Amino acid sequence: MRLLTLFFAVFLFLQLASCESDADVAPTQTQLVDRIWLRSHEEEAANSAIQVYRPKGYSFPPSWPRSGYLFHTDGRLVHYSPAPDDGGSIPEEVGIWTWESSNILHGHLSAQYGSEYKLKVVELTPEVLKVEQVQ
Repeated sequence: MRLLTLFFAVFLFLQLASCESDADVAPTQTQLVDRIWLRSHEEEAANSAIQVYRPKGYSFPPSWPRSGYLFHTDGRLVHYSPAPDDGGSIPEEVGIWTWESSNILHGHLSAQYGSEYKLKVVELTPEVLKVEQVQ
């Protein structure tokens, strides 16, 4: 019986040690998901590949309607694009997204929007999302 208990304890330890920790991903997910992120062009450096997004409700300076994204908890991806009449941004579901690693988002776009893409999350707080497209 002791041998069986020892075997079970070692097995459980090995299983827990091999599991990927959610500690790295969970805070990022909770800050990212189920919020509308709108692009803040004004904060982007001229020659930088990093795109800056702010949550809907942020006090943006006056500008044309902004593009943005909504990453749903269930994996649906919604893109917001400027309305044709400049009346704001309109949502359109474009695909699904997943975490490839703790800081890489993998978007699977529907056929009419092209192919897949990957975004490296450079910075994420409740007030800012900075991403860079990667290969």
